[in-house]
Amino acid sequence: MRYGAFLRAYAPFEMFFNELISAHGGPRQGTPATVERIRERCARHLGVPDVTHRWRARVRSQPEPGRGGRWLWRTIQEPQLSAYLRDAKAVRNRLAHGDDPHTAPNTSGTLFDRRNGTTSITLMWVEGFVQATQDLATITALELTGDMSIIPGWPIPPRTGVSAGPPPPPYPLALLGDA
Repeated sequence: MRYGAFLRAYAPFEMFFNELISAHGGPRQGTPATVERIRERCARHLGVPDVTHRWRARVRSQPEPGRGGRWLWRTIQEPQLSAYLRDAKAVRNRLAHGDDPHTAPNTSGTLFDRRNGTTSITLMWVEGFVQATQDLATITALELTGDMSIIPGWPIPPRTGVSAGPPPPPYPLALLGDA
């Protein structure tokens, strides 16, 4: 279930950027959802030199020792955000090509480090990835429109416990429409 949920979030996120770049004369596919490639392709095809400069994302990362095994929310930015998206791309590539996703790197330190030295994604990590993709798509839309976009409110499921306390959005709330 966690792999399917992850792929259902990763594919539209990557497609968002492929369609954006394609609409401005770039290739229809082949833009991996990494900070570096998105920055480079948007500079080349949209004329925006650094569309990622305000990127920040709320994520859930693996429990820290002494924290009761809880996947806490936190906001990440460069360079950890770049590593986070590269880690996600590595998991996606392994799943898409039938390889073992447990061999994906954990450069960002957000995936679950298993005792046997491999990594894993959990449903908590996927929840954070969904939130991160929403944050990054929102910030990108605001950057490309000069903060003139009205961003729809994202649906928020009922949350309890640790899940109830994500950090505030890394963009101005005044720009959100009603959910």
